[in-house]
Amino acid sequence: MAHKELNGKEDFTKALETKGRYVFIYAHDSEVPAPAQDSCRNAKKFSETTDAYGLNVAKYPVAKDHFKIEKVPTAIVYKDGKEIKRVDEMSQESIKEVEQILLS
Repeated sequence: MAHKELNGKEDFTKALETKGRYVFIYAHDSEVPAPAQDSCRNAKKFSETTDAYGLNVAKYPVAKDHFKIEKVPTAIVYKDGKEIKRVDEMSQESIKEVEQILLS
């Protein structure tokens, strides 16, 4: 599951309109931290069910309001436009929680 970059409100809206698949959004404020990069490389197992997006909120600050992001990094999982799970300041434990959702 390679992350596609969200580059503005049109991309934000289009991502959330995805039906029948999980939408995973990883919000960060500059460089993607190493643990997240490792997670992305290991996440090929989710590519059948999940569209993954990176979101640089430093580059697109309007995204913080759009996705109600208070802390970074934050991971948000949606399905059919509805938020399923949100994890602020991701830890290894929280990454595993998200992976369990994406495997279900």
